[in-house]
Amino acid sequence: MSTASFSSAKDLPNGCREPVRSLLLAIADTKMFLGYHYGEWTFGTPALEACIAACSMSQDEFGHLRLLHACINTQFGDSPDTLIEKRLLNEFANVACLDRPLAKWADFVAINLFTDGALTVILTGLQNSSFAPVANFVDKMVEEEKHHLRNAQGWFRTLANYNSQTQAALEEASRWALSPTLEWLGPLDHPMMKKLEQHGIINAPWDVLRQRFLDWAGALAYDQNIAVGIKPSDGHWAPVLPIDFSYWNPVVRRCTPGQPDDGILYHLRGSKNDIFKLGEHG
Repeated sequence: MSTASFSSAKDLPNGCREPVRSLLLAIADTKMFLGYHYGEWTFGTPALEACIAACSMSQDEFGHLRLLHACINTQFGDSPDTLIEKRLLNEFANVACLDRPLAKWADFVAINLFTDGALTVILTGLQNSSFAPVANFVDKMVEEEKHHLRNAQGWFRTLANYNSQTQAALEEASRWALSPTLEWLGPLDHPMMKKLEQHGIINAPWDVLRQRFLDWAGALAYDQNIAVGIKPSDGHWAPVLPIDFSYWNPVVRRCTPGQPDDGILYHLRGSKNDIFKLGEHG
């Protein structure tokens, strides 16, 4: 692993610029959609405290999104307007389970635990990154993500133990969220992730980061007797059904074509209030 430090994208080694940009954009896209879903569940949660937590987590995610977009803009020249307003639906690199509105509270708990949890593992992998523009702000994100995981773990345990209906709903939602999250994490040996490791952009091999997530998620689900599609394997945890990454696209981090609901983008882009966008109309 490289011990060099890179103060800007211009200093990154050959072949490293695009992998760094792609990873940051995938994290930003996923945070944007998480923020939307957390926000949409500010009302309708099972308890007042859950409303407050959902609102707070939504604010965190959009705050993180602004930091990531500012970094991508400064380092790679992609403006926030371009990243949100101009891209085609099939160019977004969010985790696929965030493509559609969440149907039930168990879905919220599942994305909060598994999808947000996977993001947190990747963010910890960016701590002390050799890419200084990311290293400068990622610690703050990781600290705020701890509150998200505490909320997710609390609700996961509650639904797992409340009654048979909530347990069944949680198992279904967990399988629904976990598979696309693992797909988003990608294969163990893709050249893009190896390039990030080689130059110290991430602080551990990608397979180690992915395994950290699986071990954490598998142990939690096992403790609560929830079958989420992860099984013990040689002292660790592994997916029950391995993912075929033969056609994995590293840009959008999916194995098959897909895209978010245009209705969600309609709200994220503020299209409903287009005439009020400041500085965009004469």
